[in-house]
Amino acid sequence: MLSSQEPALVEATRGGNIRPKRIGNDVQLEPVPRLEWSLATEAHPPATEAASPASLRGSWIHTASERQVLELFRKLNGAKRRLPAPWWLRALDRGDIASRAAAFEVEDEVHAVLSARPGWVFVPWVGISEAGYWEYAPSDHGTVKMPTAVVLTDEHEGYLNVVPAYREAEPLPVPTSTATLLSLLPQVEAW
Repeated sequence: MLSSQEPALVEATRGGNIRPKRIGNDVQLEPVPRLEWSLATEAHPPATEAASPASLRGSWIHTASERQVLELFRKLNGAKRRLPAPWWLRALDRGDIASRAAAFEVEDEVHAVLSARPGWVFVPWVGISEAGYWEYAPSDHGTVKMPTAVVLTDEHEGYLNVVPAYREAEPLPVPTSTATLLSLLPQVEAW
C-alpha cells in the first residue's frame, strides 16, 4: 500500500481502467493491457527457428482456449487498434472463419502444397504472432526488391494473396485461395 507521501505510479480512469501516470519528465510505465498482449503473442520457439506455420504455434494465443483469446483481443480493442495479431484472429473476430483450427488447416494446407514444389521457401520472420509466408526463390535475382511471395491474409475469404516479384513499386496482390493455389502455381512461377 502506498503512503500518502509516495507518488502513485498509475491512475484509474472513470471506467476503472488503469493507465500509466507520468512521473517527472522522463519515466512512464507501459499500460498493463499492451504488456499482456505482448506476452500472449510471444513466440516459442523464436520465429527464426521455425520451419513451418505449425512450428510457430507455441504462444498463448495459439494454445489457450479460443474463447479466452478472443475475449482478450476484444478487451484490448484489437480490431480497432490493429494489435499485432495473426490473420486468423482478425478473421475469427469478425466471424469470417469458423475457428482457429480451421485457420490452422489453411496454413498447413498451403505449406504442404508449397513445400512439395521446388523453389518455394517458408519465411518465418514476419510481424509478431504472424504465421510467416512463402517466397519463390528462383524469382529472387538481379535487382529484385522482393521475390514472388504467397502471404496469408484476412482481407478476403480465400485467405491468400500472391505478390509478384518486384523491383520498384510493390504490385497489387493477387487474391487466391487454397482451392485454386495449385492450379495457379505454374503461372505464378513463370512471372
